[in-house]
Amino acid sequence: MRIITLIENIKDDSNSLINEKGLCLYIEKDNKHILFDTGRTGSFIYNAEKLGINLREVDAVVISHGHGDHGGGLISFLKINSKAKVYMKTEASKAYYFHCMLFNKNVSISSEFFREYSSRIEYIEDFTEIMKDIYIITDINRYYEIPEGNKYMFIKKKSKLVRDKFQHELIMVIKEKDNISIFTGCSHNGTANMIRTAKSKFKDSNIKAVIGGFHLVKIPIVKSLTASKAQIDVLINEIITSNVEKVYTGHCTGEKAYRKLKAALGDKIQYIKTGTEILI
Repeated sequence: MRIITLIENIKDDSNSLINEKGLCLYIEKDNKHILFDTGRTGSFIYNAEKLGINLREVDAVVISHGHGDHGGGLISFLKINSKAKVYMKTEASKAYYFHCMLFNKNVSISSEFFREYSSRIEYIEDFTEIMKDIYIITDINRYYEIPEGNKYMFIKKKSKLVRDKFQHELIMVIKEKDNISIFTGCSHNGTANMIRTAKSKFKDSNIKAVIGGFHLVKIPIVKSLTASKAQIDVLINEIITSNVEKVYTGHCTGEKAYRKLKAALGDKIQYIKTGTEILI
């Protein structure tokens, strides 16, 4: 399986790619081509062209949750790709906000996408195999606390903002023989919870990799504030006890939290910048 990070918060200065706060992963497995999230804008399309990736061949798009930095590039993508279905939970179509003191920002996926491209959307509400060996887990069990940064995230219900419970988030799992790879977008439900949930669905499988953002930035607009040592230790312990072979992370994990994970996990973990290619 080949995975290329088409969009992430940072990039190497040595390349001419575009980076932005968001996430988009391009995945090739057998003869299937998948996008996991689409970043904040259509910039991932430019990066794909630079990297020699033909996005017209993409067979499916999986949207991890209903925030615009993960589904913001959908309209641009669907204008150039006429065949891919977009898989997401129904709740991903709702209105979401980041709210902190007097600061209030709509962080939803564009309503235009849901109006103009409804025929391309497949809403998934149960554990589903969307393509051979490609699974969506919709119900995420909470064995541990969820990230602290979630307290700034809200959903609009009627005219009121209420705390988001992240029912719009899903997990994608790709199975290869006796191995699984777990894909997370932002892990608002907690990465340790997502690993353990996936493990409960695939009891006889080894976890080859966990890939995605871990939402360990305490306040998304303040990079220096990160999750507590206790929460990071919970994740480290889950990775070790679950015998996860490799961890690839970036985006909302935050560079400070990543350094703490790196100190504990060593070569087991790698940061995936814009343009990073990995083979699993």
